[in-house]
Formats: sequence, C-alpha cells, structure tokens
Amino acid sequence: MKRVLLLGGLDPSGGAGVTLDATVASLHGVAPLPIALCATVQSSRGFVSATPIPTDVWLDQVGAVVGDERPAAIKLGYVGSAEVVAALTEVLRPLAAEVPLVVDPVLSATAGGMAANDQLARSYVEELAPLAALMTPNTPELRALAAGDATALLRSGARAVLHKGGHGDGDEAVDVLWAGAAPARFARPRRSCGPVRGTGCALATAIAAHLASGACVRTACERAGDWLSQLLAQAAPRPDGRPQGLSLSRAGTSRR
Repeated sequence: MKRVLLLGGLDPSGGAGVTLDATVASLHGVAPLPIALCATVQSSRGFVSATPIPTDVWLDQVGAVVGDERPAAIKLGYVGSAEVVAALTEVLRPLAAEVPLVVDPVLSATAGGMAANDQLARSYVEELAPLAALMTPNTPELRALAAGDATALLRSGARAVLHKGGHGDGDEAVDVLWAGAAPARFARPRRSCGPVRGTGCALATAIAAHLASGACVRTACERAGDWLSQLLAQAAPRPDGRPQGLSLSRAGTSRR
C-alpha cells in the first residue's frame, strides 16, 4: 500500500488537521503517516491557539517513518509559524525532490480566530513554493500570498497551483488549476450546506493520495474536487449557522 506523509496541526475536535487527514487518506486507499507540528485549541466556535511541538520531536518522527519506507507523497497543512517553516524546509527538500509535495497554505480557519502574519505568508512563498508539486490556496490565502495572482506562485517555484473557488459567489464553485500552460477549470455546483470545517485539509489530502497512486496533477485535482463536492452535497446547514465538520462516515472515495 502506498504511504502518504501528513504534516500539520492536531485539532482536538477532529474537524481539521492531521486527524482528519489520516481518515481521508485511508478512505482513498493509502496508508497515512500523520505527524503533528503543533497542538491547537479549536472547535466549531473558532480557533483559539496553537502550541508548537518541539522541533526535535517531529523531526525524529519524520526520520523514523521515512526510514521504514519512503512515502509516495507528502501533504503539508497548518504550520503555525515561519520558524517551523524554516525547519520544515530542510527536512522536506530531499523528500520533495523524489515525491510530490502538496502544500495547503493554511492562513485562516473557517470558524474564525486565526490571524496569520505576513512573515508566515512570505515563508510559504519563499521557502515552500520552490519545493511544492502543488499549492492549494483559497481566495483569501492567494490574496495574502501573491496579491491574488496564482502565476506569481509559479514564478516562485511551485510546479502547479490550484486556486480553490469556494469563497466566490454564484451558482458554481470554480477551482482553477495553473500548471504552466493554459489553466484548467473545474466547475461544480455551489452547495447550500453553509460553512464546513476541514474542506481544505480534506481536498489537499485526497489530491496527495491520488498523486501517491500515480495520477497526474490534473486528474488528482479533478477527482478529489468531485469527491469533496459530492460529500458536501449530503450536508445540510446547521440551524445555529456555526461551521460543521465533514461527515466522512458516508463518504466514498474519489477513485475511478
């Protein structure tokens, strides 16, 4: 079974982060290797705080699992600070030269409360983009990273950028994949489920699972996006308007 290294935050509510990533990876037929870079305090009421895991701890964890068998793909989610990015860059550089790295540049939380700084945004662009097979920013994240210009991330070294359209308006949510040639558009119905936590984590992990299984970037993005759209179609908005978590108990996979 192919293995996917999952790096990100530990969400105690299970609505996002490496716990959700591990479930999504398993649903897509790959073995998850979840490693927490920080412990967070968050729930459907909002993001409160994040405490970094000691660097030597997660570095040793990465070394241990990679020493068993090299993963077939890597997904990077919430990192918390530019200092963590600096340490990550060193350990990811040799791995990303051999296997695809999907970078989900988390700069905000659906439930609110997270305020990323400019230094972290610069670190994503200057240090992680050159290693990334794919970056998956939503519209606010792309604005913070590159003034809304996906091609600027390509010029910074990312081999592909998926601009997610969930924050837009209209009857369709349109994701746009930039991969050096003409952009590819994936238009799907905009779901009326209200805010849902963990969609960015789930999408990036599903993409990484497809890449690990041998799909090209375009196919991986299309299949993972279709899967997430169908999952959201099963959800109804919460009566209190608060963000809900993804319901993965009824989820199929995006394999074809």
